[in-house]
Amino acid sequence: MAEIYRAKTFDAQGHAHLVAVKRVLAHLAEDDDFIQMLVDEAKIASVLRHPNIARVYEFARAHGEYFIAMEHVDGKDMRTILERCRQKKKPMPPEHAAYAGAEVAAALHAAHTAVDAKRRPLRIVHRDVSPSNIIASYTGEVKLCDFGIAKATLSRVNTKTGVIKGKVKYMSPEQALGRKLDHRSDIFSLGACLYEMLTRVPPFTASNEMDLLIKVRDAKYRAVSDLVPSVPPELEAITDKCLTRSRAHRYQTAAEVETDLRAFLRRYVPNYSRSHVGRYVRKMFAGEIERELRMLEEYVLADEVSDDVGENLIPTTDEVSAHGVPFVPKPTTTVAAAPPTPADRADFADGSSQTTLPTGRQADGDFDVHGAETVILDDPRHRPAAAEAEPARR
Repeated sequence: MAEIYRAKTFDAQGHAHLVAVKRVLAHLAEDDDFIQMLVDEAKIASVLRHPNIARVYEFARAHGEYFIAMEHVDGKDMRTILERCRQKKKPMPPEHAAYAGAEVAAALHAAHTAVDAKRRPLRIVHRDVSPSNIIASYTGEVKLCDFGIAKATLSRVNTKTGVIKGKVKYMSPEQALGRKLDHRSDIFSLGACLYEMLTRVPPFTASNEMDLLIKVRDAKYRAVSDLVPSVPPELEAITDKCLTRSRAHRYQTAAEVETDLRAFLRRYVPNYSRSHVGRYVRKMFAGEIERELRMLEEYVLADEVSDDVGENLIPTTDEVSAHGVPFVPKPTTTVAAAPPTPADRADFADGSSQTTLPTGRQADGDFDVHGAETVILDDPRHRPAAAEAEPARR
């Protein structure tokens, strides 16, 4: 669907900030429904203001290409973390799973209860809560991202009843059946993520998609304690309640899930803090972190920046977030040059490559990057020059 770049932007004072840039693949740029889906994602994520939701700064088109500039979270997505757990044949420690689950539940509750300027519910349903859309940072932050197929009153693309969207392994039974969804579908998906964090395997697996849909529909899975007997019964019970087939017997709000997970955490590890999961992720990916730091130190900026500021695709609206923050279009990105296609890219000896793309103003006072340049670390046309490399991070 898109290529993700880590990018660096500089504010008016010369301070560097990392952002993530999602660049739409060329063959999808002609798909009007797909582009509208991205507009919906940008609108929804821009409205939401919560520490556990990755922010979207703008969605724009320049030089015939589409991109979304969003908050960069320095860490790993849960899919990558769980893959490393499988390689090591060790599940995630229960306290880390509970903490991550509570943080995602907090994000979901913020989305589910968001309202517009007139205090009307936006009725946001993420519909794709899965390990690849949960990011744990090296400092212990946990963020929910990718509202690309989220459903809300802000959305312009309507999904007909009977149309299935999302990753099948993490769908709710009603989602697998193509039924109308509400926020409780996301709670089931969160339960599937919790299950995998605790056991290293998804609750539902099959050799083909049809059999997988049937298993999800029936919501039958092996008990967590059958796979990992050491998982505390209280945490298993929370997971099971999330994974209840009937919506009426599931947790009714994500806030209830968060409350129970945090209560468990206080009893299980009384002094637990986010630094614990941060250390866990850093230790697990120590080698990758070193390579990433070297890559960040070895690049140069583009020589020229175009005056073409492109076109902002987030329409003007008076809607505000649940926290009262006005939703306004972000100033459009200025683009130096169209990023290369995958065929243009070269692999360097250290595994890095590089590209440049400038970005516009970051929203709501975090920092002002209007007209500043963003360097995307993936373009062979901008090879490192030792004399111009940025100072090493400390």
